Amino acid sequence: MNPEYSKIGKYDILSIIGTGGFGRVFKARDPHVNRDVAIKVLNSENDPEIQARFRTEAKIAGGLNHPNIVTVYDFGEHEGRPYLVMEFLGR
Repeated sequence: MNPEYSKIGKYDILSIIGTGGFGRVFKARDPHVNRDVAIKVLNSENDPEIQARFRTEAKIAGGLNHPNIVTVYDFGEHEGRPYLVMEFLGR
């Protein structure tokens, strides 16, 4: 389990998948539907421009439906940081 987060919203954090310039991606469990998900959490909580770009990414990705693109399930905010919940495609 990740020492920084044990939960993000309703999701139980299982492990960290990766980090990048704008955020981190966690493997998590949705306890309501009993499935694994990937959660991308934005690093910067105070930069309005980066948050706006992240929200735009969420809206665009949420409107896409293609077998080669992950499905977006949810978008929210946890401790002042936006997060995006997506289909988990790993093991």
